[in-house]
Amino acid sequence: MKLRELLYNIIDVTFDIEIKGVTCNPKRVKEGYLFVCISKEHEKCISDIKTSAIIANFMVHDSRIYILHPNPQEIYSKIVSRFYQFKQPKYAAAVTGTNGKTSVIEFCCQIWQNAGYNAASIGTLGMYTNNERKANHNSLTTPDADDFYATLCDINSKGIEYLALEASSHGIDQYRIHGLELTAAAFTNLSQDHLDYHQNISKYFKAKKRLFHEVLSKEKTVILNANTDKYYALLKIAKKRGNKVITYGEKSSNITLIKQVPALNGQYLTIRISNEVYNVFFPVFGQFQACNLMCAIGIAISSGLDYKKMCIDKLISPPGRMEKVKPFVFVDYAHTPSALKQAILSLKWHFNKKIVLVFGCGGNRDQAKRAEMGKIAQMYAEKVIITNDNPRDENPTEIRRDILLHCPDAVEVEDRKEAIEKGIDISYNKGMILLIAGKGHERFQIINGQALEFSDVEVVRNYAS
Repeated sequence: MKLRELLYNIIDVTFDIEIKGVTCNPKRVKEGYLFVCISKEHEKCISDIKTSAIIANFMVHDSRIYILHPNPQEIYSKIVSRFYQFKQPKYAAAVTGTNGKTSVIEFCCQIWQNAGYNAASIGTLGMYTNNERKANHNSLTTPDADDFYATLCDINSKGIEYLALEASSHGIDQYRIHGLELTAAAFTNLSQDHLDYHQNISKYFKAKKRLFHEVLSKEKTVILNANTDKYYALLKIAKKRGNKVITYGEKSSNITLIKQVPALNGQYLTIRISNEVYNVFFPVFGQFQACNLMCAIGIAISSGLDYKKMCIDKLISPPGRMEKVKPFVFVDYAHTPSALKQAILSLKWHFNKKIVLVFGCGGNRDQAKRAEMGKIAQMYAEKVIITNDNPRDENPTEIRRDILLHCPDAVEVEDRKEAIEKGIDISYNKGMILLIAGKGHERFQIINGQALEFSDVEVVRNYAS
C-alpha cells in the first residue's frame, strides 16, 4: 500500500513510497515498514530503528521520511486497521490483571449475546462468538499482533460489533493490541506472576498500567476494582486523562456487592448498581467469581446495556474455571499463589468439606511461585498431591522438590494422570472435594519441549471411581 493512500484523511502527505507493514513495536520493524512512535521511551532509540518512514511528534534530521503529528497514539489504530483491512468494532473493552481476565471477558460475551448483541471474546480460551469457540493454538493469552489483526478481520466477517479481550502484561509490553481502538479498559487485581519476564512486581504493574495511559485513548471509560491496592494509582491516571470511571467492589462503589450466599449449584448475590438493589442467582462456582461478574457488569453498562437485560442467572463458567466435572471434582486454571488460595477457600465456602488438592508448577516460569503455592497448599488443603504441570524444558523432579520443601505433608506422584486418579479415589472414599489446579482448559502437557495430548477434564471423565 502506498504511504499517501495509507494516510489519506489521517495525515495529509504526498510521499508515494510503498509500505509493507505498520508497527509501533521497534522490535518488529522490517524494511519497508511504517513505524509509529507512540512511546516516549522509543524517542531515545529512534536512530537505531531501521525503517523508511516514521510518524512521531518530533523530528530527527536523517535520510528517512519523518511525518509530524502531535499525538501519534491517537491515529495509530486508524492506520493499522486501514493497512490490515479490518474495521474497528463498535465497542471494544480490554481487561488486564493477574487473575480473572478470562472469566470477565467470557461473562461479558455471554451477557451481550443473551441480550441479542453480536459479540465476541478473545483470550486464553481462543475466540468465542455465536456459541462457537475457535481454539487458541499458540497458548498466548493475547495473540501476537499479526494473529490479532487476522482475528479482527475474521470478526468483521461475522458482523461482530461488541468485543471483550484479555490484555496480558506480555501483550501490552509487546504492543500486540495497540492497533485496536478501545472504548474501555478494565482492571481486576494484581498478585505475583510472570516475574521471570518482568523481574519484579513493580515492573509487572508498570506493564499493566500502560493499558490505561498508552493503549486506551483519553476520555474513554475505565472500570476499576476498588478493593485492590492498585486502585488509587489507576484512578489517578484515569482522572488525569479525563476518563469516565466505573468502580466495583465490596464498599461504596458504582457496583457494590452487598451480600453473597453460597449454594450447592452456585451463589445468591445482592448487588447495588448506583441506587438500585438487585437480588440474583449466579449459577457459577467460586466466591471470587462475584468480583469478576461485577467487572463484567461494569463493562456491559459502559457499552450501553441496561442491567435488567443482562440475564445473570443464565451465565455459565468458562471451561477450566471452577469447572464441575463430577459432583465432588473441580478443575481450575489456578496457577498463581493468590488464585490457588481463592480456589481452595471457595470450594470450602460452597460445600463446607475438606479439600484434596492435586497440582504442580510450570517449568521455565516464575520459580518464586513454587514456594508460595506450596505454603498455601500446606495451609489450606487437607490432602495434597504434588505432580507435574507443564515442566517444559526444566527437570520436573526439581520443580516438584521446590514445592515439596514448603509442603512437607504432601504426597508426590510424578505422573499427572495417576495423581488425578489417586485424588479421585481419596476424595470419593472420604467424602471430600477434589480440586485439580493449574492447567484448567488445557488439552496438552508440555514435557521436554513436546506438547503431548492431555486434559485434566478428560482424565476425570474417563476414570470410573
